[in-house]
Amino acid sequence: MPHPWTQSLLSLLLIRKNERTDLDTNAGTTCWHCLVGEALKNLLEPVGIEVRSEVQVVSAPPKADLILIQRKSQGWTPEQRVRLADGLRDLEADHILIELKITESLNENTLAQLSVYDHLYLDSAKLQRHQLQSVLISAKTPERNFLERFAFAPVGLEGIHESKPLWGGVLRLILLNELADEPHNAPLKCFASRMEERRRAFETIGHAGLFRLSVEFGQTMIGLWRLMMKGSLNHPEMNGITPEYVSQLGKEWFEAMIDMTPEDDLFSLPKLEHRLAQEHQNGLRDGLRDGEKKGKAEMLTRQLHRRFGTLPEWANKKIADADLSSLEAWSLGLLDAPSLDAIFTDQK
Repeated sequence: MPHPWTQSLLSLLLIRKNERTDLDTNAGTTCWHCLVGEALKNLLEPVGIEVRSEVQVVSAPPKADLILIQRKSQGWTPEQRVRLADGLRDLEADHILIELKITESLNENTLAQLSVYDHLYLDSAKLQRHQLQSVLISAKTPERNFLERFAFAPVGLEGIHESKPLWGGVLRLILLNELADEPHNAPLKCFASRMEERRRAFETIGHAGLFRLSVEFGQTMIGLWRLMMKGSLNHPEMNGITPEYVSQLGKEWFEAMIDMTPEDDLFSLPKLEHRLAQEHQNGLRDGLRDGEKKGKAEMLTRQLHRRFGTLPEWANKKIADADLSSLEAWSLGLLDAPSLDAIFTDQK
């Protein structure tokens, strides 16, 4: 159960949340935590980091409009860390609770709201203080007097500040406009309030080849790029958009662009579009090679099973790890090989 001192503030926050939800529904306001959450989910879940866009902070509904990043292993792996932005990748907590402010400015109510969510989630999830880190991510850069008033101090990395609130622990603040122009920051930085920062973030994603991390992530990023480079984050075309709409927009726009552009003309596209075209073509070629490899591996496995019976684990692993030329060589040697070992030994 929540502690008594939070009850009145929780009730107030839930009333305001319900009122805001009604207004947002009528006005078609963008669900920013859904969009950011979807981008992080497509980016991080392939490497074993769970991402949720709605968080159960108490034992009963409603859920809060937060993002929860939860790792399943002890400590970040190198593959996970390289996909996490500054301000997240160095955290030791297993649960990271994120409050987003994209088109709104930071204020005292924002901090009060996050303080309640932090306490309630800590209580409902039965966590120790060191297991939970609450993070506030702001697209806009607040005035210096706001940072000073709430004792936010820089922690060494660009765009990262920390404060020690009354409820305990440390509150981290990530300012998207101030993050360094690095590939691991780009997926978050593309939600920055300043157009120039968003432009650099999308260019960084293209130059670093991040579109190829997964089909879902690539489609989401391309869709966001087409929408968010039209103007401010309050641009009319951003009203009421959903992750599904963004992904479909990215898929349809990019496929249409590639289909309609002669191959010789792809090299004359602007830098980012040229890069995307190259990644798309490479992806198609890789997909064809992967499909051919998968088919040959399945055929070889069936042939070996028919001749030698159930295959040992080492043989299945060799087939799974083999390149296309090895699979072809083993298939050719199948007819004359006296034993299973001989097939793989001859190839070596």
